[in-house]
Amino acid sequence: MTSLVLAVVFLALYLIVWSICLLGLRTARNRYAGYTLPSRLISQPPKAVPGVTIIRPLCGLEDNLYNALESTMKLDYPKYQVIFALQSGTDEALPDGHQPVIPSLSDTADDAADDVKVGVNPKINNLMKPFEEAQYDLLYVIDSSMHLDPDALGRAVDAFIESKFGTTTFDSDIESAPPISDDLRTPPSRGQVGLVHHVPFALVYQRTWGSLIEQAFLNTTHAKMYLAINALAIDSCVMGKANLYSRANIASLTSPAPTLRASLNPPTGLAGFGPFLAEDNMIALSLWHELGLKHAMTSDVAVDFLGALSVRGYIDRRVRWIRVRKRMTPYLVTALEPFTESVLCGIYGSWAIARLLGANKSALFAVHMILWLMVDLGVRRALSTHVKGRPPESTLVFVLAWMARELMTLPIFLYGLASSDVTWRGKRYRIVQSGQ
Repeated sequence: MTSLVLAVVFLALYLIVWSICLLGLRTARNRYAGYTLPSRLISQPPKAVPGVTIIRPLCGLEDNLYNALESTMKLDYPKYQVIFALQSGTDEALPDGHQPVIPSLSDTADDAADDVKVGVNPKINNLMKPFEEAQYDLLYVIDSSMHLDPDALGRAVDAFIESKFGTTTFDSDIESAPPISDDLRTPPSRGQVGLVHHVPFALVYQRTWGSLIEQAFLNTTHAKMYLAINALAIDSCVMGKANLYSRANIASLTSPAPTLRASLNPPTGLAGFGPFLAEDNMIALSLWHELGLKHAMTSDVAVDFLGALSVRGYIDRRVRWIRVRKRMTPYLVTALEPFTESVLCGIYGSWAIARLLGANKSALFAVHMILWLMVDLGVRRALSTHVKGRPPESTLVFVLAWMARELMTLPIFLYGLASSDVTWRGKRYRIVQSGQ
């Protein structure tokens, strides 16, 4: 009787996991695989569109940095400002560095170098001055390794303002239509969209096994679950690769750090997220829960240029974020995470079906893994439809990297649970409750 009950429970969990996987595939195909229309905003005069300040936080020379930053200067949008944010005036991306990048992009772009320290998170420290100096309320924060399609900004603004105005369609006679930028002086309110984000899609130029395994993870499992969770919209699930939000909304947030909230004057705004390594997720959670703002996605991917990464480097990266996540999410959510992965899911799923129906477990597991791979290949293919640049690696190389990733997942997860210490950008941290 006990094994029968377990079989029923495991079969139910197995079907739920497969439903989420198929939802991720369906979302990828529907949103990314077809033709995407350009934003109507790009054909309007500057006075008729909301201005956007694009902030690119930099730290050293990332892989393919010039091309990533150059994509910012080629965005097709009538009114935007670009700020390159640095913590040091001697950063390698500046003229005093080894290979100046920023000055060769555009004479009109601004750079903001400051050594403000409000917490352990270097990205938050890097963003403090640009947040204050931004010309516009709409902020598009894009990581230094990200490359965006020229139409991405227009579509992101479309998604941001759609719930505020009910439509993104403009009058054919633009002179008779009021400039919507005037209305955007009021930030989004509860029930409206307060954040637009993109699923990352990885490209590898320096092909090492670590970078290929990381690419296989980002372009399949991560993308599939990311899209499915956001399609369900039960809770916030956001990465900070390229996010559009209102500065006024961020400024009104109270720090989610329990120790800071208990103080007499808890920090508000961006500074309140300084204690968190995963500041992108914490900001998104605060916008969702504290302000009641929805999140939206567009048909654009944020192309992530991966540098050379060793297998050990890949393991360290995954361990770091497992240790951060286990402190940010309820224990039950963390405990269930490995049950959503292909190998363990296939083991308990094939056992449950064999227990209930008497089928061969080995054959069921083999079919499960083949179908799982086909779904992942479908997600990868859909997301790559509009990605320009280096052609993807061969299917054989991808499958080998995918297999290595799937086999390593459970050992990495168990190793990640063994400690709360992480190393990030050469510094060692201990993650405490709530992800600080």
